[in-house]
Amino acid sequence: MRITLAASDLFTQIAPWLGALVVVAVVGGLIISAARRNLTNKSSDHSTSGFTLADLRLLKERGELDQAQYERAKAAFMNSPEMRGHIANVSGAALGAKGPGKTSAKVSADKTSQPPTAPPSP
Repeated sequence: MRITLAASDLFTQIAPWLGALVVVAVVGGLIISAARRNLTNKSSDHSTSGFTLADLRLLKERGELDQAQYERAKAAFMNSPEMRGHIANVSGAALGAKGPGKTSAKVSADKTSQPPTAPPSP
């Protein structure tokens, strides 16, 4: 026994399911897009991180922190996991594609007013 359906009957049976599939795909895409936007905004937003070094310097300049308190707070700030991750990212970016141990030597300007000394002759 062979069952045959006309093209119009087949379309009327499949069309609602195709429409539902399109709706699920669009809604899923919107949810994924919103989740990605939410996650990337939280990881790159440094304005909500609390104190910055500039804030610490300002408190010290106002006299709200003495030198010892400033140094302790600065050390704690620099040793925080967020700052260590930031420093690692900045250091990695400074290395570029060369990788660790393969950086070129940097030449720094002489900030003294002394003339350069000649290297010793062999």
